[in-house]
Amino acid sequence: MLGRFVKNVRAWWDRVQPGFWRRMNSGYRAAIVILLLAVVWVGSGFLTGHSSQSQDTAAAKTNDISRVQVATLTASPRDATLTVRGRTQALHWVDTRAQVDGIVKAIHFEKGDHVNAGDILCELMVNDRQAKLDQAKALVAERQKEWDAADNLLKQGATSATSAKQAMAALEAARADQRTQAIELENTRIRAPFSGYIDDRYVNAGDYMRVGDKCELVIAPVPFLAVGAVSEQDVGKLKIGAPANATLVTGETVEGKVYFVATKADATTRTFRIEVELPNSEAKLRDGVSADIHIPVKQVEAMKISPGILVLNDSGVVGVRTVQNNIVHFKPVNVVSDGPDGMWVTGLQNGTTVITVGQEFVAEGSRVKAIPAGARA
Repeated sequence: MLGRFVKNVRAWWDRVQPGFWRRMNSGYRAAIVILLLAVVWVGSGFLTGHSSQSQDTAAAKTNDISRVQVATLTASPRDATLTVRGRTQALHWVDTRAQVDGIVKAIHFEKGDHVNAGDILCELMVNDRQAKLDQAKALVAERQKEWDAADNLLKQGATSATSAKQAMAALEAARADQRTQAIELENTRIRAPFSGYIDDRYVNAGDYMRVGDKCELVIAPVPFLAVGAVSEQDVGKLKIGAPANATLVTGETVEGKVYFVATKADATTRTFRIEVELPNSEAKLRDGVSADIHIPVKQVEAMKISPGILVLNDSGVVGVRTVQNNIVHFKPVNVVSDGPDGMWVTGLQNGTTVITVGQEFVAEGSRVKAIPAGARA
């Protein structure tokens, strides 16, 4: 039975195969069959590999989409505050100076001492100034008697008006010299022009002082200032008397008010000087301490963010990266105030979705997977 089946298959194969195939050497036919089988095998492997590679590429593209954490911002009313870097400065301070030459006789106050207006700070030796004043007083007395006599004679008609006028002129000259000598004597005492504290001393007892030499530095504790400079764009927002405060480098915050706004810009920086008056009744403020001056200028709709999400674009503009339809966009912002609890900015629409984690690793136009803050990735 099996033999008959094989015989029938061979007969069928002899009928269907082409004539050239029957005439071909059996060895060639075997080689061709093997070649065909090899081509089929290689082709099937190529197709399978290509399909696998396509799947791997698609998976890689899926894995390349960055995951970022996002938050939706809501606007609320906020005072826009102009912040200026500055320093404290005493409104009234002066280096007291000698108005006459002389040797220092005594120093009556040391650094740190409180003085009242009119207190003697440095005292110079009088020398012959007292004697000259006494001499001038005596001359005034003599000229006074001469004038009295001339006036009586004029009334009696026994002298001319010219002689009487000469006597009067001599009396006035003597009085002027007396005042000059009194001033010279008084100027040996260098006095405090106002109440305050001695902040420096420049001479010692026994030093020789010439006119203009410094004696001691006096600083008035009230009022005190915080001074800074604002730009051309911001100076128009400020008004005299507006509330302000200064945060010192020591961490202390002092409330005050705008005391002065310059009308002329600095020729070099094109900025305008501002001064904020600060209370200092307890004399705790010191001259020259760095301070951040905060001046509320208007109320705006602002959003609170963490300073850590701010980025710079290629042009150096400050902003944040937002997500819309899974695409990253850069949005510039304006900082209206800054504090320990966060930063307030404007320039974003209410409900904007910003990237809070991962903004450093994506760029404008990138496709991302946005994960709400607090959600599991």
